[in-house]
Amino acid sequence: MSSSGPSKMTGTKDEVLGSAKATIGSTIGNHQMEAEGHTQNKGGTAQKEAAGTKQKAEGAGDGLFGHMQKATGQVLGNERMQGEGEMNKAKGTFKSDTA
Repeated sequence: MSSSGPSKMTGTKDEVLGSAKATIGSTIGNHQMEAEGHTQNKGGTAQKEAAGTKQKAEGAGDGLFGHMQKATGQVLGNERMQGEGEMNKAKGTFKSDTA
């Protein structure tokens, strides 16, 4: 996992903490805390969605690279390149499917 860019883990953390903060703020009548909680929760949701979109795009790129690599291997008669291409295609599919 990269330290830059959106993160599903950080997004989930912000969703949960924001929801808790909003609930506590509402319960004790602290409207500022409640509003901050809602904002943090929505920011976490947005971050998770952005991380999923990024992962799908990376998966599509890996899949395309794998397809090209496999085709090139076939043209050159290079079985190793064909195998690596198939692996990269599978990696791309997995990334996209788990986003």
